[in-house]
Amino acid sequence: MMPLRQRASLVIVRDEMMLLIYRYRNGRSYYILPGGGVEPGESLAEAAVREAAEETSLQVVLGPQLWQRKLEEQIETAFLITQFEGTPRLGDPEFLRQSPDNLYRLEWVPFAEVNELIRYPAPVEWGAIEAALGRGAS
Repeated sequence: MMPLRQRASLVIVRDEMMLLIYRYRNGRSYYILPGGGVEPGESLAEAAVREAAEETSLQVVLGPQLWQRKLEEQIETAFLITQFEGTPRLGDPEFLRQSPDNLYRLEWVPFAEVNELIRYPAPVEWGAIEAALGRGAS
């Protein structure tokens, strides 16, 4: 049995908004958290920082781990990011892979809209995000 793929996800927040990647592929459109697979010999934290640079061009300071969960064929570990430098723009791998049938776009999305947009592979875990931001559940 193959080991499950490890994925580092990034919950990048600013001013009550979250940075998401809009994807259009094979006739389907959806939103995902920035992030990606952990490479051999790399820690989850190293993967998160690398993926942030690759996918968003941001230099990030990792905040707390928000959750770790099994999703289909992978284990997702999400980190909160509230400190970063740079202006969000697509990094080379995604930018170079773009075509009319394979689009990537970074968008700041208001917190209130995130649940409507992220459905795959699973919704974000708001309880963990609220706790890490120092807020009680409302």
